[in-house]
Amino acid sequence: MEDHTKMSWKEDTVIGQLTNSVDNVSIAVSKAFTNPTEQFIQEAQKKIEHADRAVENALKNQGQTDPILSLQKELDQKKEELNTLH
Repeated sequence: MEDHTKMSWKEDTVIGQLTNSVDNVSIAVSKAFTNPTEQFIQEAQKKIEHADRAVENALKNQGQTDPILSLQKELDQKKEELNTLH
């Protein structure tokens, strides 16, 4: 029999880590807009790559839940914002 407490804890951890990754993207994209140097743009791109992997893992492990899809949508918006810089 599965322990639903552990499953919920694992899901919360995945969502928490994904939230942190998307938050880091938001901060990096904001920095790139404030000071659009190659360094800040590259940093934002690296954060986006990391968050993309986190979304991929979350979808693979948890499925298409509303929190994951919402964070994926937010990440996609940040990607579009960054693309307007170059």
